[in-house]
Amino acid sequence: MNDNLTKEQINNIINENNRLRTLIKIFIIVLLVLLIFLFYFKKNIVDVNFKLNGSDTVVVNVFEEYKEEGVSAVIHGVDKSKEVIIDSNEVNTNKLGTYKVTYKLNIGILNIYKKLTRKVEVVDIIPPEISVESDTIYLDVGEELAIPDATAKDNYDGDLTENIEVSNNIDINNTGEYKITYKVTDSSKNESVKDVNVYVRTHKENCKIVITISEQKLRYYEKGKVVFETDTVTGINNGTPRGTYSILNKARNVELVGDDYVSRVRYWMPFIGRSYGIHDASWRSRFGGTIYKYNGSHGCVNISTKAAETLYNMVEIGTPVIVE
Repeated sequence: MNDNLTKEQINNIINENNRLRTLIKIFIIVLLVLLIFLFYFKKNIVDVNFKLNGSDTVVVNVFEEYKEEGVSAVIHGVDKSKEVIIDSNEVNTNKLGTYKVTYKLNIGILNIYKKLTRKVEVVDIIPPEISVESDTIYLDVGEELAIPDATAKDNYDGDLTENIEVSNNIDINNTGEYKITYKVTDSSKNESVKDVNVYVRTHKENCKIVITISEQKLRYYEKGKVVFETDTVTGINNGTPRGTYSILNKARNVELVGDDYVSRVRYWMPFIGRSYGIHDASWRSRFGGTIYKYNGSHGCVNISTKAAETLYNMVEIGTPVIVE
């Protein structure tokens, strides 16, 4: 083998080496460009799953707690949620308004920077509460109406009493059922309406006598309120018929005659024919309790002479009588 190389051969070797060095340089440059490209653009290449948990808009009622649902952050299957920075200091559930919660995922080494935003709306959906002195009013025909006072309180606005609007359709000269309407609206346009029922009737229609056998009580109501109450003795063996009746008549010093008795009473107020009524029973020393079970009346409602006098002077013919 000839160790002597010709000049041409030597030049060929040098040229081959130069080409190789050139290819190596080109490879290095391409590799550097690729690395630079990956460094600056890998945030678009790296598999990042970054999303809100729950809705992107949350509605919270004022004064209620805002519950943070957070986000999900996964990079190439690895949970990075703990590295998310949440800025929710702006949410104030004590004040109406729209707030934003920002979630930031910043991983510099991977050139990843992402941001999500959730909208939090603090609203007031609770209407004011209206309170009225009385829910029901009874008026005698022609009686002057006194509008009951009312107050209004709101969970957010506080006292709204001065904002109450009051209206009514009452005709005190004609019997009927009417209403007084109270209305108030808060700053969030939540409206409350409260009605008070007004009954315009004749005096006797505004009154009633209620006899409760189990309690052995007689109560006389005027305009929905008990104005007189007394103990009774009703019929033995449930001899007083239950039902709704009315005072048919009023009479003084009457003899009540039955098959086996004659009783003279000072105050007689019948409610079923001539057989059943309310009257005094001077022969009794006690009323109420369980007397009716062993020494009851023949069916009438016995009360004391003093109670009978009081009731007689209060009730009108036609007054409803309810036996229950």
